[in-house]
Amino acid sequence: MDPDYSRQVALKDIGAAGQEKLARSRVLVVGAGGLGSPVLQYLAGAGVGLLCIVDDDSLAPSNLHRQPLYELADAGKAKAELAGTALAKINPGVRVETHCERFGAANARALVSDHDLVIDCSDNFRTKFLINDAAVLEHKPAVFASVYQYEGQIQVYKPQAGHACLRCLWPDATIDGLVGNCAEAGVLGPVPGALGAMQAILALEILLDIGAQLAGELLLVDFLNFSTLKLRAPRRKGCGAPACCLIQGLDADDATLEIELRSLDEALTRGWQILDLRSAEEVAARTIEGSHMPMADLLANTASLPAGPTYLLVCATGKRSLAAARELRKAGFSVRSLAGGLARLHGSG
Repeated sequence: MDPDYSRQVALKDIGAAGQEKLARSRVLVVGAGGLGSPVLQYLAGAGVGLLCIVDDDSLAPSNLHRQPLYELADAGKAKAELAGTALAKINPGVRVETHCERFGAANARALVSDHDLVIDCSDNFRTKFLINDAAVLEHKPAVFASVYQYEGQIQVYKPQAGHACLRCLWPDATIDGLVGNCAEAGVLGPVPGALGAMQAILALEILLDIGAQLAGELLLVDFLNFSTLKLRAPRRKGCGAPACCLIQGLDADDATLEIELRSLDEALTRGWQILDLRSAEEVAARTIEGSHMPMADLLANTASLPAGPTYLLVCATGKRSLAAARELRKAGFSVRSLAGGLARLHGSG
C-alpha cells in the first residue's frame, strides 16, 4: 500500500507542489535518540525523500522511555540501523541512509554539504558545535535542540536569512559535562519527544518555505509549568567567517585520552590516581575507590592539583570525564578518561 499524504496535501500552504518538494528533499539527522526518534518518524511520515541518519550509539534498555522508535528486544543493536529498519516500515517510499559512526571533523562537512537541511538531535555540546560549524561553512540551514530534565530550547540557523548561529550566542563552545546529559541529569521521557516534534515541524516549514521558522529567535520551553519564552538571537559580527568556525579544534583525537578497563584495579596496578567526577548523590548510590571531586570543582581548582601522577577520570557515562580530561591535558597533566564510564564498566545502560 502506498503512503497517503492527503491530509497534508489538503493544507493550502503545501498542496501537491509542496509534497513533491518534500519528496525531492534530503535531510541529515545527527542522533537517533530522544530527539531523533520523533524527528525521524514525523519526517518519514511526511514523505521527505531522503533521510540520512548518523549515530554511533547502540540501544540500551534505559533509552526506551524516551525513544519509542525502538523495542526492548533491540537492546545492544546499533541505533542507526534500527532506525532505518523502523522507518522502512513507516514509509517504504522514503530512502534511508545510515551511518553507524561518530559525527566528527573528518566527515562533518561532507555529510552536511550533501543535504538540504541538517537537524541536530545530538546530546552533547561538541557535536552541536561541529554541526553548527559545518552548516555555517557549507551555507546549509540547521535546526538545533537541547534537552535538560523538564526543559528544552530550539534554534534555527538559516544563512540566507542572516540568522545567528550557535557561536553568535555562545562564542566559546560549552564544555561538555558541566550540564548533565539524560543519563546523568535525568529526563522526563515525553520532553525530548515534544522538542523533537517541534524540530520536525520547523524542518518541514524550512523545506516547504512556509511559516516564521523561529526567525532570529531562541525558543525556551519549560514543561513543568508549560511556559515558553522567545529570546532575540542577534547575529554576531563576523559570523560565517572561517576563523569563527573551529571545526577541527573541536574534534581533537580523543583516542589517546580514553581507555577501556575491565576493572578499576587495573588503574591502581598502573599507579594511576582515580578521580571520581560524579555528584555527591551519584557517589552515595555507588561508591568506588579513589578521590571524589565533582567536575566543576576539578576545573575550578586545576592549579592545586599535583602534577606528578597520571589521573584516571571517572563518571557515570564517560562524557564528563572525557571533557575534563581534555581540559587537564591542555593544562599539561597526564590524564586518561574511563571510556563509557561506570555504566560500561558495570554493564548497565
